[in-house]
Amino acid sequence: MKDEDDTLAHRHKEKVVSLNLELANLEHALRGAQLLAELLANNDMPTEEADRQAPRSIVAVLALADSRLQQLRQVIRGEADARHLWAPHNAISPEPVPGDADDVRLEAWSAPRPPAAPSIRKRAGGTARRKPQAKRAARKTAAGGAEQPATRNEDASAPVAPASP
Repeated sequence: MKDEDDTLAHRHKEKVVSLNLELANLEHALRGAQLLAELLANNDMPTEEADRQAPRSIVAVLALADSRLQQLRQVIRGEADARHLWAPHNAISPEPVPGDADDVRLEAWSAPRPPAAPSIRKRAGGTARRKPQAKRAARKTAAGGAEQPATRNEDASAPVAPASP
């Protein structure tokens, strides 16, 4: 009896996320926002109250979808534990079952991971990696060395994702 209890407790601690189920849920949310926007644009809302609430509802759905996509990106990059993304709508069995072979499974970290060392870009800003390369190329050119390789505009920064409302 104790072995069964331990196994059940262990299964509930393992948080495995189905990427397919998560993306399907986001697809449904975005489709709902689209339908609301169409009803609003065509003046087809059933009540005046629904007409007033629709814009806020659309913004709320889009904000939630945006936040969820940002979380998903962090999990895929290994910056966050899949346990933070897990929810009943995307839960999948820890053991693969027939029929889910095409799904991507995002598993929770088995043991607490030490914080990842921040990349150069995170530590010193978006252009930290490019400036030293450009300086080396400039030194080579000034010293009569090899041709200066094509470099990106140093003033341009990496694209920044818009902040969530």
